[in-house]
Amino acid sequence: MTTLSSIRTLVRRDLKDEESANYRWTDAEIDRAIEKAVLDYSEYCPLQVKSTLATVDGSQSVDISTLAGRVDVLQVEHPVGQVPPSFVAFTVWGDVLTFRGSYEGDGANCCVYWLKQHTLGTGSTIPTVHESIIAVGACAYAISSLAQYKSDTANTGGPNVDRDLGYWARDRFKQFYTALNLVRNYNYRKLSITQLLPEE
Repeated sequence: MTTLSSIRTLVRRDLKDEESANYRWTDAEIDRAIEKAVLDYSEYCPLQVKSTLATVDGSQSVDISTLAGRVDVLQVEHPVGQVPPSFVAFTVWGDVLTFRGSYEGDGANCCVYWLKQHTLGTGSTIPTVHESIIAVGACAYAISSLAQYKSDTANTGGPNVDRDLGYWARDRFKQFYTALNLVRNYNYRKLSITQLLPEE
């Protein structure tokens, strides 16, 4: 299972920073870099979630404040359980979803299909197959942070250490965003194929 600890190990291995008595990056710095990579990954490949929320009889508004880590809301099904599903038009402003037109809730539940930021800790919502993508992104952020630090302080890495670290960071960022675009394009292709399937 993907965990923060396992990703941290991958990042240190890629950074050649595995000598625990002489780490170049602290665990806190590595974890912050991983957090940034996960946030980026969530924008390109967010978690797909379906939540059941209550509507209010006679109201066009639905409280969606409980949808923590929300990236976007895709569809709202109401009433629930119809074949084919009945989806209603809506807008979102802040933590309030509002049915469009004259459509109102009836007090029954609706199903909200939404996209969520991934989580990574003792457990994870990130597929194991994408661990390496997160590791590459975290390496890029860690190196970039170190390059910025070196440019502002006296160091023993030579006069061009910040430039060399910058090149290294840019290379890792290029790898990271190339991988993210491939993942996003693959997900879009799957979505398009699903939409073209005939109804049963």
